[in-house]
Amino acid sequence: MKIVELQSEQFRTFEHSFPYKNFYQTEEYGMLMNRHQFNDYYLGLEDDSGNIVAATLILVKRGAFGFKWGYCPRGYLIDFKNIELLKTFSKLLIDFLKKRNFMYITLDPILIYKSRDNKGNIIPGVDNTEIYDTLIGLGYEHKGFNLNFETIKPRWNAVAIFEPNDNIFNKFNKEIRNKIRKAISLGVEIHEGNPESIRTFYEFVEKKHTRKFNYYLDMYEIFGKENMFEIYLANLNTAGFVEKAKTLYEHEESINNDINEELLSNNNFNSRNNILKRKEHSDNLLNNYKQNIVKATNLFKQYPHGKVIGSTAVIKYNNEVFFLIFGYDKDFKEYCSTHLMIYQIMEKYHKEGYNKFNLNGISGDFDHFNDLTGLTKFKLGFNAHIEEYLGEFTLTINKGKKNVHDKLSPILDWLNTPIL
Repeated sequence: MKIVELQSEQFRTFEHSFPYKNFYQTEEYGMLMNRHQFNDYYLGLEDDSGNIVAATLILVKRGAFGFKWGYCPRGYLIDFKNIELLKTFSKLLIDFLKKRNFMYITLDPILIYKSRDNKGNIIPGVDNTEIYDTLIGLGYEHKGFNLNFETIKPRWNAVAIFEPNDNIFNKFNKEIRNKIRKAISLGVEIHEGNPESIRTFYEFVEKKHTRKFNYYLDMYEIFGKENMFEIYLANLNTAGFVEKAKTLYEHEESINNDINEELLSNNNFNSRNNILKRKEHSDNLLNNYKQNIVKATNLFKQYPHGKVIGSTAVIKYNNEVFFLIFGYDKDFKEYCSTHLMIYQIMEKYHKEGYNKFNLNGISGDFDHFNDLTGLTKFKLGFNAHIEEYLGEFTLTINKGKKNVHDKLSPILDWLNTPIL
């Protein structure tokens, strides 16, 4: 066996046939990162018959003195349970990259470490301790079993899987269902975006990470060609909100009048108590709906053509919809736009045959309340389960060069820092 450099088309052919693929290990992702300060490098493991039996995209950067380091995003594309294959690939990869001035590579495979319930407890099911131990034995350094977002990509994800005939709305927890109903009643509508929507989308997410506007513009172009990338916008239809508010008020007003009639005609003490409770509930609803009419009317005056209050972007690949990031206008948090977006996107693609929905990163710290607790609870509410991955590993290719680079990099950074 030997390591060979692959053309992007060769890599694409292998990647498409590989059963455990993910969109980070694709020619499209390599092309994207090539436009954003990385070189895309495709390697394969060729057997004695000339067949490719494993492969990986490596995103390459140059450090001081031309030394290189690489990142295999959610890679490799290899059967990690084939221990002998993994050993061969790792050994030959070190030899191959050492001759090409690499210091080290980093990888974070989408490989579940242990099965967990939604309280974070280990349960019977998947246990890939053997693969972890094998990687450590082969010289891979593990960054640790982190609980939050300390690694390049999240180690803990929330993933929802549905059967073809599932009513997915009924699978959500009660709080999520109520928030979705609330969003609809307040006039929130979800629309698919287009290239002109990217600027609007970016305004909602730019403060959540360091990625620039052109990153998403390029993503739309590259992944969009393969029908893999879409943007969705949550629009507050202010005119619709006014109509919904009036309709709800008028409907409840009719119910309230009927209850008043019951009170006048009923002298039974027990029955009257029950009617009075219904009356109190109806009065509260009427008051809320009246306030909504005032709120909706004022919003319509301010935004007669509606207002975009949230957005998200998704990748569709291998029967999976991956939610990249969410954003919303905090002044309109009560309108629950993200809840409705997730539901309607899931509903749309579930009807098209997608059964897996990755809601992206969550916290793995279930013992302490922290800033991510709300995010975790929110995502798990969509009938999601926890996927805990093996984590991030570093494979040193040339220890000497890595040590020299690590020592000199702070000095070079200091020298390159402008005085003013």
